Amino acid sequence: MKVFSLEEARDLLVKIKPIVEDINMKKEELYEIYNRLEDEQDELEKMYYQTKVKELENLIKNGFMRIEELGGVIKGIDPILVDFLSYHEGRYIWLCWREDEDTIRFWHELNDGFAGRKPVELLQNSERLI
Repeated sequence: MKVFSLEEARDLLVKIKPIVEDINMKKEELYEIYNRLEDEQDELEKMYYQTKVKELENLIKNGFMRIEELGGVIKGIDPILVDFLSYHEGRYIWLCWREDEDTIRFWHELNDGFAGRKPVELLQNSERLI
């Protein structure tokens, strides 16, 4: 697993954000098709929607896999949360990004989750991240 500096992780968001936007568009389409499928009576239409559901689920899964191939770790899917492994003051930590944030502004300990997030300024005011 790659270990990122804050700058490297922030730079990687340029590649990750468009993937997240694409995933979210496909999720919206998927939810719409779920609703149509639920109400559909025609068997041929149901088969079409079921095929479309599988196709969209695979595309969404592939998007998440691309994020992980780039080095991000998916921690949530609604909203999409991505963590990046980093190293600070002799220990590993997570740099944390949520899809509605413009950049990485938070971090947390490995065993802490989203609720344990702290501002990255706390890291920048002490020893530098690798």
